Amino acid sequence: METVWDLIVVVHLVGMAAVVGGWLTQLGAVRPRVPAVVVYGAVTQVISGPVLVGLASSGAVDHDVDNAKIGVKLVVALAVFAVAYLGLRRDDEERALPALASASASASAGTVPAARAVDLRAPVNLAGGLALVNVLIAVLWR
Repeated sequence: METVWDLIVVVHLVGMAAVVGGWLTQLGAVRPRVPAVVVYGAVTQVISGPVLVGLASSGAVDHDVDNAKIGVKLVVALAVFAVAYLGLRRDDEERALPALASASASASAGTVPAARAVDLRAPVNLAGGLALVNVLIAVLWR
């Protein structure tokens, strides 16, 4: 069972790397957005974390569970997912606007409205920052 634990820990760390790595790719971007990999990483974290807690709580592996720490980490992980998902949806809607505008322009002889420029710096930075907070909680909370 220890091998299963180790594999799930690897999956959990890959999820963290996806969130933090996706965030880091956007730090220098001219028009930052929330990459889909951030959402996928957050989902991986939210699923693999409780699986690890379940294995440790069941006694299948010899690891202690600090329920307060796990509760805080779960709330932060859910916040990362929510912020990343909403930012990704907002970006998808923004990308769809020019296509919708050109479709409506061809249907009518009116002018095409200019697409809005949504700044997604806040959602991607919030998701990445919260993920780093979760890493700090995991490492420093004893």
